[in-house]
Amino acid sequence: MNTLVIFVLLLAGLFAAVYIPKRRFGVLGLALCAGALLSASWTGTLTPWVESQGVSVVTPPLSTIIAALLILLPPVLLIFGGPAYSSNVQRIVGSVAFAVLALVFLLQPLGDALVLDPLDTQIYNFLNENSSTLIVAGIALALIDIMMTRTPHHGKNASH
Repeated sequence: MNTLVIFVLLLAGLFAAVYIPKRRFGVLGLALCAGALLSASWTGTLTPWVESQGVSVVTPPLSTIIAALLILLPPVLLIFGGPAYSSNVQRIVGSVAFAVLALVFLLQPLGDALVLDPLDTQIYNFLNENSSTLIVAGIALALIDIMMTRTPHHGKNASH
C-alpha cells in the first residue's frame, strides 16, 4: 500500500478519534508529549521484555509497534474523559491539530516500519525536517487551548 495513503488514513483515524467524543486538544496534545517521552525512554526496555513473553512480530518490527503504542496510550486514556468542545469549529481545529501532532510524533516509528518510494520520501523528509516547528506549534496551541478551558465555578454554598 502506498505510504501516502497510510498517512492520510492515519490522519483521518486520529482526527475521528478526537472529533467524535468532542475532546479538547489541549489535554490530548500534552498527553501526546508525555507519550513521546515515554516512548523515547521505554521502547528499548519494553521491547526485549515483550519478546521474552513470547510475542513475535516480523513486519512491522516489534519495537515500532511498542513505540507507537507508548506514544498513543496517554491520549487514548484521556479520550474517555476530560473537557469537551461545544463549538463545531473548535472541534475541527482541535481534531486537526491533534491528528497532525500525533502524526509528527509517530514519524520515527512509521519511518522504521514503512518502505518509502521517492514521493513518500519527499513527504516524510518534509515532515521530519519541520517536526520541531510542528511540535512547538502543537504544544503552544495545546497550552492556549488549556488556558481557554473554563472550569465551572460553584457558589459558596454548593455541596461537592
